[in-house]
Amino acid sequence: MSGVSGNIGSLPQDQGAGRVKISNMAALSQNLDTDALVEASVKAASLPLVQLEESQAKLDTEQAIWSQVEKKLESFRDASASLHIEGNFNAYKPVLPDHAGFTVSAGDNAAIGHHDIVVSSLARPGVTVSSGVQDADKSSVLNIPPDGALSHGVITFLIGDKLVGGEYKTVRIDHDTGFTLKDLAQAINDARVGIHAMVMRTGKPGAPYSLSLSSTKNGLNFSVAGTEGIGLSFRTVQKASLAQLTVDGVPVVSNSNDVKDAVPGTVLHLRRPTGQVPVGMSIVHDRKKISANLTRFVKSYNDLVDTVEKYSGFNKMTGQSGPLLGSFTVTEIRNRLGTALTVAGGGGRFRTLADIGLTYQRNGRLAYDSHKFDRALSSDYAGVSQLLAGSPGHPGLITHIHDMLVEMTNPANGPVFGEQQAIGSQSRMLQKEIEHKQDEIADLRERLEDKYANLQGVLGGLNARQNYVRQQIAQGNL
Repeated sequence: MSGVSGNIGSLPQDQGAGRVKISNMAALSQNLDTDALVEASVKAASLPLVQLEESQAKLDTEQAIWSQVEKKLESFRDASASLHIEGNFNAYKPVLPDHAGFTVSAGDNAAIGHHDIVVSSLARPGVTVSSGVQDADKSSVLNIPPDGALSHGVITFLIGDKLVGGEYKTVRIDHDTGFTLKDLAQAINDARVGIHAMVMRTGKPGAPYSLSLSSTKNGLNFSVAGTEGIGLSFRTVQKASLAQLTVDGVPVVSNSNDVKDAVPGTVLHLRRPTGQVPVGMSIVHDRKKISANLTRFVKSYNDLVDTVEKYSGFNKMTGQSGPLLGSFTVTEIRNRLGTALTVAGGGGRFRTLADIGLTYQRNGRLAYDSHKFDRALSSDYAGVSQLLAGSPGHPGLITHIHDMLVEMTNPANGPVFGEQQAIGSQSRMLQKEIEHKQDEIADLRERLEDKYANLQGVLGGLNARQNYVRQQIAQGNL
């Protein structure tokens, strides 16, 4: 310090400027906010990163929008699938009086027509009931001999007619199965011999529980042919019977009360006998089902248009444009679908969709006149079917639209898939730039923190020297 003290000692007393500099050095050491300096530098260096992240967010938004467009296209495709082939118009329904004694299910292969039906009897299972026991869970059904030697029981059934195809089946109960009425019922059901057993409470004094046995198929008779070691008696309470009916005077028998194809393409669900007077039943086209399918078609198309317009329009009030404004893919989709919805087709009475109540409006949406469509179906059902679904070798208007939508929604090469692939590629490249920039900023922060830490050390050393010099001056050593 001799060199320092000598230099300072030679300073004139009025040279206060030197002491001012020493004082400022102390203030710099105490008040320098290095954290703020680091953050300011990092913030300035992060501006390009913020721009990259904003671009990434924009790509994410566009990807989400294309996903919405894709879902709307898929929904429109699915709606068109219910109208694009001739078989879609094979929609039938039955017309019959209330409380007719039966109901009808009409399939796609039903035929238009009227039928007179008489239900004489329903199909029923054979039913046999046992004598009763006091407790279904505790009372043994074994007929134990005086010596108590019997350790099992056997019941034998004759399934069917003894003279025509009958078959004997046996069921055994023992210590493994148990000997109660419930155990016997379980053993019969587990044996799967064509008989269903259940314990029922009859309420008979002293023996309120009995075993009820019924054939698993209507019209199939059975009987208890014998028992060994089982102390129950059995009696038949209902003989099995087949359903008997006539359709247009033709006799029909069935072992089920759901009679298939007695009227072609239908199932008659018998509920009770109708009496001798025939019940009239007609099979007609189900126009409401077709109309509902067309309503869904129109709605799904308009939903697609609404979604596309929402993201591809220009707001004159705000001056903002939608993310898909100017998109070639959006323009292509709208133009192709618009053309398909307005082109003429078919060779019958109806030539365009407008002829049957579907009007393509100036705003690009479809309007649906259900009354006009219903009149068209009523007057020429086949003509409407030909226009929309076509016939073999002659595709209809909606057939073309459906094929177009299948192409547009192709997950491998459809136009929306192409947009999503392009955005995904840009997003991955941008993400790499973001990660690189984040690494650069992290390195910058680390360098600045090290730099300012060293500066603080230097300033701290200078401050210590300053204090030492002041002490020496105060003590008169300098």
